[in-house]
Amino acid sequence: MIKTIEKSKAEGKLRAPSSKSAAHRLLICAAMCQGISRIDDLPLCDDVLATIDCLRALGVRIELDGSSATVYGIDLKRAKPSEPLNCRESGSSLRFLIPIAMLSGNEVTFTGSKKLLSRPMTIYERLAKEYGLTFIKNEERITVRGPLAPGEYFIDGSVSSQFITGLLLSLSALEGDSKIIVNRQIESRPYVD
Repeated sequence: MIKTIEKSKAEGKLRAPSSKSAAHRLLICAAMCQGISRIDDLPLCDDVLATIDCLRALGVRIELDGSSATVYGIDLKRAKPSEPLNCRESGSSLRFLIPIAMLSGNEVTFTGSKKLLSRPMTIYERLAKEYGLTFIKNEERITVRGPLAPGEYFIDGSVSSQFITGLLLSLSALEGDSKIIVNRQIESRPYVD
């Protein structure tokens, strides 16, 4: 069969798929803001739902209506979790929320799949040791306690950018200036930018 394609004008609308990566960040930022935020077109996959459940455990009210979320922000420096934060299999949830949980002086426990909890967290372990924070990791849970303080944080950029993002999000909530010094080329730099 022979088909001829003639010159024509393309028309119409195209909806880009929602970004799971952006959804985590939007939800956390909304949770940290005073007031009410609405986020539309969330990709409600297991990872994003894990972040929502963890934020709820920290005391953030989040109402879902289809793929939209209404988030009632709180001061996460005062967060007192009602239960362990179950990240399921979401590395993003865990890496973003560990430093958020360290904003308060309250003990916060993270749980998740065995595979998730076996992933390296040496960046946060080292930072906790250097800054006098609690970080206890075993096969079943990670327990952290702050409070995180402003300062200079040295981090290896060759690992996941999610560690840098977690620090950027949490340090922005503190009074005083902080600096994150990345000692190697940043992995997945567009996510940090």
